[in-house]
Amino acid sequence: MIMRILAFSRATRLMFVPLFVACLCLPAQAKRKDVVVMNNGDHFTGEVKRLENGLLYIDTDYVASNIGLDWNQVHSVQSTATYRIVLTNGTRLEGKIEKVAGEKAQDHDFLIQEATEKVEIPSDTVVSMDTKKPTFWRQLQGSVDLGYSFSSGNSQTSTNVNTDLAYRTTGWEVASSYDSTFGGQAGASKTNRQDLQTTFAKYLNRNSYLVALSDFLHSSQQDLNLRTTLGGGYGHYFKRTTNTNFSWIAGVAVINESFDTTANQPADQQAEALLGLQYSLVRFKVGDFNSQLLVFPGLSDTGRVRVTTNNSLNIKLVNNFHLTFTFWDNFDSRPPVTAKRNELGVSSGIGYSF
Repeated sequence: MIMRILAFSRATRLMFVPLFVACLCLPAQAKRKDVVVMNNGDHFTGEVKRLENGLLYIDTDYVASNIGLDWNQVHSVQSTATYRIVLTNGTRLEGKIEKVAGEKAQDHDFLIQEATEKVEIPSDTVVSMDTKKPTFWRQLQGSVDLGYSFSSGNSQTSTNVNTDLAYRTTGWEVASSYDSTFGGQAGASKTNRQDLQTTFAKYLNRNSYLVALSDFLHSSQQDLNLRTTLGGGYGHYFKRTTNTNFSWIAGVAVINESFDTTANQPADQQAEALLGLQYSLVRFKVGDFNSQLLVFPGLSDTGRVRVTTNNSLNIKLVNNFHLTFTFWDNFDSRPPVTAKRNELGVSSGIGYSF
């Protein structure tokens, strides 16, 4: 029996050796030969990946990571891929793209070839574009940030983890973020805060959209075991460019709360109005700033107001790494007697974007 097993093992190895060699000899999938020409005459050949926050990213054979090119300095682009494009007026298109020289096209120097028609527009009206990926997982975009601090004087430690994920199509977008903060000190109680937020946006005409929001918050400082927030409403962009996004949302929300204490505890379920602002700003070669402010005036509990804000500043490093600084605050005008009205925090760390 043992001899049979050994013989089968040898035969298996002999069978897989030529397969392994054949795999090594297979040619790698050839990259597209997209061409980007800059205003100063520089040429780049590779795969044009996306336009995001004023940067055109191209993957070449001779650089380890994607190259980010200033969109305002791009003279022409030729690509064979299909892209999803967003314009400053909120229009979303899908097709092959080409940016031609200014003298050749005058004002309308950006061409989009859709399935049935050809659209000609100025290149400065393009907010973003992304390659249409073949699978769901390759379409995901996001970042992971980690931070840690320790003080030997009082044995105080703190850790924070922030993650973001987004999936976008021409008609809708899903985004999710998770923030976790833990703090502890020798001889003192430990604190922790965890927040999971998910938003779904359905784009309407131009710069308007419908939004659905869910939020799950745990906060030891506010004696909050879990606050579940489910809401929805209408949103609109005040301003949208390659470097700036500014929008507002308005709607209603329902919350369910569970506290550690029963002293002067609000009702378990309540209805609230939802008012919010979102802002993002990007600077070439520097980084980006993102801010969200949500206000929840009480409807069933008149007079109670909750405010949440999350803000982050990311400073670019190399190879998609960045330094991140975050500030967040949760305010409740009518918490339980033993709980704090405010819980705020500042953290820093290093992150990676993908």
